[in-house]
Order: sequence, then C-alpha cells, then structure tokens
Amino acid sequence: MMEPLRGAGERRFPASPLEAPEAGTDAPLALRVRTEVEGHNGAPPGAALAVGHVADYTRRYPGEHVTLLTRVDVRAAVEGFRLRVYVPAGLEIDHYQAAGHDWLPLIRLVEETPPHEMALLPGAGGSPFPLAAPGQPHRPLAPQRLGHELIWQVAEPQEAGARYEFETTALVLPAFEDVTLRSEAVVANLSSPALVVAAETTEIVVSVKGRYLEYLPALYEQDDFMGRFLMLFESFWRPISQQIDAIDHYFDPELTPARFLPWLAQWFDMTLDESWSEEQQRELLKNLIWFYRKRGTRVALQRYLEIYTCGQVEIVERRAKNFKLGSGGRLGAGVALGTGNVPHTFTVRLWLPPVAVPAHLSGAAAEAEAARLEKRRRQRIERLIEAEKPAHTSYQLEIEVAQRPARHAQNGEPSGSMPPAGAGIVGAD
Repeated sequence: MMEPLRGAGERRFPASPLEAPEAGTDAPLALRVRTEVEGHNGAPPGAALAVGHVADYTRRYPGEHVTLLTRVDVRAAVEGFRLRVYVPAGLEIDHYQAAGHDWLPLIRLVEETPPHEMALLPGAGGSPFPLAAPGQPHRPLAPQRLGHELIWQVAEPQEAGARYEFETTALVLPAFEDVTLRSEAVVANLSSPALVVAAETTEIVVSVKGRYLEYLPALYEQDDFMGRFLMLFESFWRPISQQIDAIDHYFDPELTPARFLPWLAQWFDMTLDESWSEEQQRELLKNLIWFYRKRGTRVALQRYLEIYTCGQVEIVERRAKNFKLGSGGRLGAGVALGTGNVPHTFTVRLWLPPVAVPAHLSGAAAEAEAARLEKRRRQRIERLIEAEKPAHTSYQLEIEVAQRPARHAQNGEPSGSMPPAGAGIVGAD
C-alpha cells in the first residue's frame, strides 16, 4: 500500500555529523565529477577500485521509497578508499548502512539551485514567494534545493578481491512535474581523495501522475486528484505487473528462483536429486536440451558426471578386437565381442575429492561415517550411469578419492562448453 506523503521537515536521519566542505571543493559533487572523471564510467581499465551504483526501482511516485545500492570492488591493493554517494534534492534520506559493518558516513549538504535561478530570488524588499521558475509557470521557484552527499571512508589497507556494499534508502518527495533524479557514486584512493578513480550514475524517474491515466479519456488528464488516486491502484498491482513483465525469467535456468528449479525440471520429465547443489541443478537444466540430443553418447555421460561430481571424469570404451570381416571370418562360438566375452563394455574413471565428514566426529567414528558416505556417493553415481547409458551396454566404475585435480575440457574447449557433434555411442563398434 502506498505510504502517505511526508513533508521535507520530517527527517529521520541516524545520528551522523555533517561534514564541512573541503577546501577547493565548494562545487556540488555532480559538477566536480564531470571535470574529474570525464569519460569514466564504473572504472577505467587497470583501476585499483571499481564502483557499481544502481537503484532498486528506476520509476517511482511521490511518497514511495527508493534504495540506492552501491558496491566497491578492490581490484588491487590500496591503503584505503573514500566513497561519496550523492543523493539529489527530491529524495529525503531515510536510512543508510554498510553491509556487515556498523560504520556511519559523514553527510554534507549540496546546493543544487542553479546560479541563474538564485539571481531571481527576491531580496528583503522583493516579491513574496512562490515565484514561477523561468519558462515553467506551474513550478514554484524554491529558495533552495539541497541535495546530500554521504561520504564513507575506509581507512584500513585493502587487499585485492575485497568487496564492500552500501545501501541508502530515501523517500521520494512531492514534485510539481515529472522529473529525473540522478544519483552518483564516486570512489577514490584514500591517499589521493581528490583524484577520482571510478564513478557511476543511476537515474530515478519521478512521475506526478499515475500511468493508468493513459487508459482513460483525455479529459481526466487535467484532473490532479484522478492522477494521484490511480497511483494507489498502480502501487497495489505493481508486484503482479512486474511478475507478468518478467514471466520469461521464470523459464530461464539461470534466472528463475531456486524453488522453481524442480518445477522447471518437470517440464522435461525429470526429477532433480535433492542432494544436488543449486549451481549443479542450474547447470544441468541449462544444458538439458543438449543432453537429450546426445543422450546415450560418451560425451553426454561424461558431461553429466562432471556436473554431478564436480570432479574429473574419463570414459574408456572397449571395442571388439577379434571380429574380422572377409573370407577368413567365421561366426561361431569362437568369436567373442568385447572384453571378457561381454559386448559393448566401457570403463568410467572418476577422480573425486574426499567426502565431507562432520567436524564433531573423529577416529573410528569418522572413518565409519566416511565409508558410509562414500558408499552412498558410489550408489548414486551408479544409478546415474544406469539411467543414462545405452541399455545394451555394461560398464566398470573406478573411483579414486584424492584432492580434486584441475578439471580439463574436451578438445581444448572450456569445461562449460558443449562437446562437438557427431560423438559415438558408448560401446558402439
């Protein structure tokens, strides 16, 4: 349900000091960024720091909340960094946090009113407010439009690979017309805070009337109450509308929620093993069409086992060596196909890491539990091979438990790529 509008004076900031402007940085952050990082977006190549900055919603109505999500990635060792998140006028800060930390940012006010509008503001004997903005008679000329700059400072040395996430939640304030609000995140090395390393901008479109007016006669466009009234229903139905708009994502193994994976597998008459991790299930479903096309081939079985075991797999086919065609060939009891008089045989060799034994077990109990888990793993692998191999073939399974070697790919291709077409049938001559 849409929250009631709140005035700009009802601030609920957590306790945090206001930082005085630094010497030489009197200009608003948005103006400074254009001169300091012109052409940089996110992070230039080779930068030690990278920043990502997005909003959870890119279209909002007055009275709704928007959350700005900022992430800093440390690509190379630095002494520390300073992150500046600019919250434009039109958004009232409601809450902020650094994920996993109890840090508080410094907050400074930023004047957004352009100089040409400041010059139009009346003096002591001037006309009373409100005045109309130049060329926009329906928008009163406010004496000040103040944005906010949240400054997060991480003073500890950072190693490559570190990641920090920050959230800023703000309330969308009343507007007199549709407006686009721009928020920017800028990150710099702590040793040289004036030299911006990376920056990224996100935009939020604020609409003063509901979009449902598009489906009503033009007469209602002039009715301010109707435009705001329809916002209520649009807010109520937005979750459903978003699901409908993104319905195709539910059929994508990489995007669908985890709880939908078994449902998606049923479309292919397949039941997922509950012991599989979410990543394994997604990888299997992503390649399922290919598996059905190649089912019964060596490459398909090998890829299936690689996904399931996360180990190295080798399949060796044994072909008949004493079967000859020609004038000297004789069919009878003396002719055997395959090894050990068993036609169409193959061997599956696996190199797997040790099974994970609960940490509270030790000694004989740990060995017994490891043996039980290893036996169960072997049984599951055997069931998988039985389900995927050609019915007329037989096999031997060899498992070597050791530290997992580096996975190699077939034909020099990455392990996630599909093997080439035209692979032979397991055990076929």
